[in-house]
Amino acid sequence: MNLNLRGTVVRGAGLGRELGFPTANLELRPCGALSDAPCGVFRVEVSGSRVRGMRLGVCNVGVRPTVESAGRKIVEVHLLDFDGDLYDSELSVRFLGRIRDERRFKDLSALKAQIAKDVEGARRTI
Repeated sequence: MNLNLRGTVVRGAGLGRELGFPTANLELRPCGALSDAPCGVFRVEVSGSRVRGMRLGVCNVGVRPTVESAGRKIVEVHLLDFDGDLYDSELSVRFLGRIRDERRFKDLSALKAQIAKDVEGARRTI
């Protein structure tokens, strides 16, 4: 997969943190770059000024159908084994491979369970 995105971390709703998987919500540069990104969940490598080296992560690109019934496509990244403040920093995201399609879950606990599986799957492919 040959896709790279770059953006600034902006505040989101905080749901990822609430579920135990904090995410960096990206405002992309240039704005049109988001149209190039397919929807789904992906294994990614992330770098940036507040990230030491390359970090493995799981990235969701899409409309978040479980928590928002309709809306614009967004990019949010969970960095594995990272604890820190990324707000207002620039991140580069390199897509390594697709994990699954984005889909609606019956509730937040089902979504949380699937995110845990996505993270474990990303770790196994190291």
